[in-house]
Amino acid sequence: MLWIKTFFGILFQTLLLGVFLYLPAFTLNWPDALLFLTIHFLITILASAYLLIVKPASIEARMNYDSETQPKEDRLATALMLSAIVVGLSLAPIDIFHLNLSFNFEGNIKNIGLAIYIIGMLFVMASMNANEFAETTVNIQEERGQKVIDTGIYSLIRHPMYTGFIFFIVGVNIWLGTYLSLCLSMIFLAIALKSRIAVEEKTLLDDLEGYEDYCKKVKARLIPYLF
Repeated sequence: MLWIKTFFGILFQTLLLGVFLYLPAFTLNWPDALLFLTIHFLITILASAYLLIVKPASIEARMNYDSETQPKEDRLATALMLSAIVVGLSLAPIDIFHLNLSFNFEGNIKNIGLAIYIIGMLFVMASMNANEFAETTVNIQEERGQKVIDTGIYSLIRHPMYTGFIFFIVGVNIWLGTYLSLCLSMIFLAIALKSRIAVEEKTLLDDLEGYEDYCKKVKARLIPYLF
């Protein structure tokens, strides 16, 4: 059952990304977007199949959404994160097909964008592989015996999944968008991440034993050895 739910979840997610890209473009004649969606679907399917075999609890955690226990501050932060992702994707077709306010990326730079996106997906999957408590909402999972995760990618940065989101948005905008869409997308994402990380770290510092010591040991939030 978990395999089926995962497959249809990935299919729905890919279709939703397609809506965020193609609807603002107001055309289906966009081969680069189709290639991106195909690559995204294949990477997510393969990575999820691996996790379902070696770490199914991580997949289950990502499917949990308990709005009743979600703090009000986190609801706002979650809404900001979702909005930033939607805006980050939609700004690319808006500028490419309608506004034409800045130049789009071309040649090797454009291809680098696709590589950056793939790196972002690897960060997300590495996060899920290391942390089986990475739910979509901020709450302490006492019934599952939640503990501080300080291994794998978490030994370098405290929020690797958000690092993955940064690479995701940057990569997509370089591959599909313009200089303007990239800059505006990063502004929206920076505001959302600042809010979400603040809420998440406050909850973890207050309620999760050992997290304060972990923060002292791993100082970087998003970029290893830098920030």
